[in-house]
Amino acid sequence: MSMTRKKKRGGSRLKGKLPDSMQGCLDILKNLQSRQEAGPFLEPVDWKRFDLPNYPLIIKRPMDLGTIERRIFDCFYATSDEFAEDVRLVWANAQKYNRPESDIYRMSEALSKVFDKKYGKLSKLYTKKSRKKSQHQREIGRKDRLKFKDLMTKLSGEQLSALVGNLREQCPGALSKDAEAVEVQIDRIDSATLLDQLQFCRECVKRNRQGTAYSVPASKRFKHR
Repeated sequence: MSMTRKKKRGGSRLKGKLPDSMQGCLDILKNLQSRQEAGPFLEPVDWKRFDLPNYPLIIKRPMDLGTIERRIFDCFYATSDEFAEDVRLVWANAQKYNRPESDIYRMSEALSKVFDKKYGKLSKLYTKKSRKKSQHQREIGRKDRLKFKDLMTKLSGEQLSALVGNLREQCPGALSKDAEAVEVQIDRIDSATLLDQLQFCRECVKRNRQGTAYSVPASKRFKHR
């Protein structure tokens, strides 16, 4: 990531309107800012005030926690990894300019360890959520719908009633009712719902084979197409 980027991504947002991943990053940042050793890193280094004329010669990409916070609210970061890159740049700059035995160097090391631990947990959490979402939203093919139709024929009346109840909550447009039956129109079931109900049917059939589920007569006839 370069300090030369001129345009912000999107308009500014108020706290509470951030994407979940950015809200997690903001929480980590706030934790870092609240720590006693974070003082030297809260704002840009005032090298003129502290008479450090060689600072801009050594540090080509200055960064601080206050700037990172403003970038979060300005929607500057497209991903949480870009946020992490800027945070790590704060520690890298401190360790590049200061001697290893200095207090600032040691404080940057301590904060770096805290950040890596917290950001590692956040990354794992959102990676898991992303994978689950991708799996849940994968496109359903004709083969899946035929499998669902076949599994429905193996359900007990009680299980069919439960299935229709699930569909009524998740995808009511897939149900139609006439004087004789409730009809499940499989082609009208959206992909996410069908994936859920495929899993439900598989579990029911498995229990039926194991003899752990009741098989009761259906109070109504169910059709599917």
